[in-house]
Amino acid sequence: MLEQLQGRVANYNPVTKTNVQLELVGECRVIELQLSDAWVINRGDQVIVAGEVDPKSGRFSAYAYKNQTRGVFGKLGASAATGGIFVIASILFFWAIFPLMFHLPAGLKMIALGKKVNSAFAMIQSAKS
Repeated sequence: MLEQLQGRVANYNPVTKTNVQLELVGECRVIELQLSDAWVINRGDQVIVAGEVDPKSGRFSAYAYKNQTRGVFGKLGASAATGGIFVIASILFFWAIFPLMFHLPAGLKMIALGKKVNSAFAMIQSAKS
């Protein structure tokens, strides 16, 4: 289930130009933010993130963010449309075991992730600044 977290950035750890781990003041968990574009975050920035807790690792996986201090936002580049193409291709080529075994589950996962990302982005866009 998607949830929204809001607060000041206490600390952050850049992993790559599109992936950052951060902690918010008052939150006792690591937030993993993966985006399709470069992130813009500094200590003390007021941010809103939307995502869900990963049951395996226990960390919060954010799919979208809005940096209210700097006026920027971003989201993961997952698309439900790409997943739909995988599903359609596996159905059209159902006679071949390879597409059905690999493309159908991958396509369904892409569709689910794309929907989560779009919902997370809508959550931060509707959040009050």
